[in-house]
Amino acid sequence: MVMEYNKLWKLLVDKKMTKADLMETTGISSRVIAKLVQGDTVTTDTLLRICEALGCDIGDICECVSEEKLSLYDAYRTCGKVVGEEEEVRIVSFEHRNRRYTVYVSKKRTTKATRIECREDETIYWIQYYPFGSMCGPSQVETIFLRPKPAKDETRIVLFRGKPGVIVGLDEGIFVSAHGTPRENTVYVMSEGAFKLFATKKTNN
Repeated sequence: MVMEYNKLWKLLVDKKMTKADLMETTGISSRVIAKLVQGDTVTTDTLLRICEALGCDIGDICECVSEEKLSLYDAYRTCGKVVGEEEEVRIVSFEHRNRRYTVYVSKKRTTKATRIECREDETIYWIQYYPFGSMCGPSQVETIFLRPKPAKDETRIVLFRGKPGVIVGLDEGIFVSAHGTPRENTVYVMSEGAFKLFATKKTNN
């Protein structure tokens, strides 16, 4: 069983409050807010302070949920554990409905000026464009982002924080988009927004 605080976030929306408002009203720290976001256990005192501030009962802000009933996205957020780090990515692992998932999460956020290329050499490249490159330096910088290895016994996902301008080279070779058809020995590559849709689709299948 895991704690889920989706009711709390919905209640904040209904009351037109932000997480910062909740911190100010209750005196809880940003570290505690982070634990709530991740679905980690917090003290009963913390929950009571939140209930007092919002004028509600504990059952209005949280509930115990079986891991089997979690959506794939919520399982990633609440059950995912950091199992390693590389120069560009943080590696998160979790299980969902008897399937293991390994997610390579970019440490940097992408922007509209970011181009992600998945190439035939099974390497993902990060290309960042700069508008005034000719005067202040190069107009673009290309770096090797990751060489992920597919695995038969688990689903592997490369997840880019933010929203890149474009991701190219998907659904060719080992790289598959969130909407692509999975094949043997493939790696999914997607943005945060696409992952939420992908997680919903996988949960409903």
